[in-house]
Amino acid sequence: MLKWIASNKYKLMAFIIGLYLVVDVLQHKGQTRVLFPKDFTDVKKVALLPQSKSILVNKDKNWKKAVNTKERMNELMVDDAGFECDVYFDTAARSFYVHHDPEKNIGYSLNNLLQVYEQKKLQAGIWLDIKNLGDSNALPALQALAALRNKYKLQHRILVESARADLLTAFTDSNFFTAYYVPFFNPYKMSKDEMNSMADSMASVIGKSKINALSGYYFQCSFLKHYFPQYPALTWIDNSSFSLVNFLFQRKIKGDPSVFIALKP
Repeated sequence: MLKWIASNKYKLMAFIIGLYLVVDVLQHKGQTRVLFPKDFTDVKKVALLPQSKSILVNKDKNWKKAVNTKERMNELMVDDAGFECDVYFDTAARSFYVHHDPEKNIGYSLNNLLQVYEQKKLQAGIWLDIKNLGDSNALPALQALAALRNKYKLQHRILVESARADLLTAFTDSNFFTAYYVPFFNPYKMSKDEMNSMADSMASVIGKSKINALSGYYFQCSFLKHYFPQYPALTWIDNSSFSLVNFLFQRKIKGDPSVFIALKP
């Protein structure tokens, strides 16, 4: 066996490398698709332009994802560009609580999180994914967030994200940088007619709202860039050690000027 390996070492190396690449591609199929251009239709929604000039201070597109606890906040460095956290607004308490899953509220408020932010003397941008923004709580949520912005001097440092683009208009008018969380779909599994239909549906929503950016899964970014080129894209990506596909994918995201923020673990 050792003699065979010695005489066929280059073939064996080529086989191992080939097997590694096959496994890497299969484990990162979504990222592999993004590395290759999608054949989109020629129809673009170029007439849609952001109807707001809200500013978000952002020195780097790499932000931290899911900073939902004091412990995660303490991991942030002074030079970190920004971080994302998940919040729910409690109308009765007139307060935001920080947690990802609806049933896992431990009573940790956004005010508590911002106290740590202030103590650490951070200057990072803050991406707030408001999970439960709705018709009944949009106004008090806006008022509570404006109060926190003034209390902690966070002008031009808060990004408000929601799947309700129509409700984001009031936040935009109050000088918050806003992002419409687009519906879930995978353009790499859609026909051209389906993509056009999705683009038309999104354009109808976007055209009636004041928003600054569009947020979605990384495999949606090429779709957003093609159909809505005037809106910066916000997304989230995973780190994967020892993956060539992930390395190339992250280089592509980093070099894409249409991606304004990419959240990482």
